Amino acid sequence: MKQVRGDIPIVEFQNITKAFSGIKALDDVSFAVNRGEVHCLLGENGAGKSTLMKILTGVVRMDSGQILFNGQKVNIQDIRHAQSLGIGTVFQENSLIPHLSIAENIFLTREPRTSIGAIDYKAMHEQTVKWGKELGLELDPGVRVNKLSVAEQQVVEIVKVFSQDPKLIILDEPTSSLSDNEIEKLFAIIERLKKRGVTFIYISHRMEEIKQIGDRGTILRDGKFITTIEDIRTAPLDEIIAHIVGRPLDQQYPKRNAKIGPVMFEVENLSVKNVIHNVSFSVRSGEVFGISGLVGSGRTETAKAIFGELKKTSGHIRIEGKEVTINSPYDAIKHGIGLLTENRKEEGLFLDKSVCWNVVSAALEKIKSRGILNFAKERNIVLEFVKALQIRLPSIESEARYLSGGNQQKVVFAKWLNADSKVYIFDEPTRGIDVGAKREIYGIINDLAEKGLAVIVISSELPEILGICDRIAVFHEGRCVKILDRAEATQEKIMYYAIGGQDE
Repeated sequence: MKQVRGDIPIVEFQNITKAFSGIKALDDVSFAVNRGEVHCLLGENGAGKSTLMKILTGVVRMDSGQILFNGQKVNIQDIRHAQSLGIGTVFQENSLIPHLSIAENIFLTREPRTSIGAIDYKAMHEQTVKWGKELGLELDPGVRVNKLSVAEQQVVEIVKVFSQDPKLIILDEPTSSLSDNEIEKLFAIIERLKKRGVTFIYISHRMEEIKQIGDRGTILRDGKFITTIEDIRTAPLDEIIAHIVGRPLDQQYPKRNAKIGPVMFEVENLSVKNVIHNVSFSVRSGEVFGISGLVGSGRTETAKAIFGELKKTSGHIRIEGKEVTINSPYDAIKHGIGLLTENRKEEGLFLDKSVCWNVVSAALEKIKSRGILNFAKERNIVLEFVKALQIRLPSIESEARYLSGGNQQKVVFAKWLNADSKVYIFDEPTRGIDVGAKREIYGIINDLAEKGLAVIVISSELPEILGICDRIAVFHEGRCVKILDRAEATQEKIMYYAIGGQDE
């Protein structure tokens, strides 16, 4: 690619318009991204951020407008064409091939060859280790991707893009499954690459990240360009959020009149072989109980063991003082336990089914009349949740696969709210949810607690855990090592126990 003047933006969007089924996802969007900056792309779910990036990478074709890359008009045909221009992408939902190894995924379609033309696995493994170390990670190149956690798969995606030495990297919610420690490592790599002249378009709903890593920021709302903020780090947070949601946003974590009652849910000495060890805690009626810890600490595995997805080797589960036997998710649902999983596409949704089907799928009995499904009742229930959670969609009959990530998450939320559980376990409930919708989710969690139910929230975001929970269990290496009251909990104290610190 020929040398380009430094004052020419690396990419410029001019009057980009795109519609799906008659609904405009982008409406005459124009702005520029400067060379060597971290340009934050902000907006609520459905604002058009991911659609615009898919146009830039050739996944989706725009209806009208044009893109200038390095000052030249380009018509990007597909992902390979984008890569040839120097555009790399890490999308929110990973695109790895599960049965291939880490190294095979990183070098897919560009494998190094030996002198006789065979794939040079030794070189692949050495390069994988090298790029892992660049991120401060110890990667085992031969491990299959389907053996990795969601967080570890996201790290592989990032390594894969970094290994291609792109000029522009698009990061779409790259930290959604990363621990604080892993986020810091990622940011260090971003800063190092930025000094080499690499440009980033960074999409995230986490305002603290935007403030830490961003240079400039562009805000989209309802598919339209709203404004570009020249210094995102110093811009008042209230001002940024007001641009995003189109109105001033009140206190981020709504107040709750906690009326905490007797113990409703108990876990005693719960173990899963080689995964979690003698985990014990209790949740009271009306309480929001947080679970924190680093990725891989056993948080999600504990939730799955409670829900019957993982086979426990020992332990007891009690609801309202009565021990229950849970060997499958069906048993859990029958006993009044609902689990919103962290990985909505693989575990939370029927992607090829309608929104309607997904919302009622965990409680079909509610829409039966004399053993026959009452579709009018089903429709009314679903429309009520669509309105309450402000789910943006063309129709309740739309397949779940066509919704944005945040709206998919809201559908999963609606499914478990509709199941009328006694115990709710929310694993990363606001992952991929925009700042306006987050407050709505917190309000729903508060409502459940105020009804006297038991609510468990697993989250990687410490401000979120501290903002909505009454007590916080900290996990480390498959064990619940500390339970803190909200009054004594701080980010520093949680991290101290999460990394293995002990009471003196």
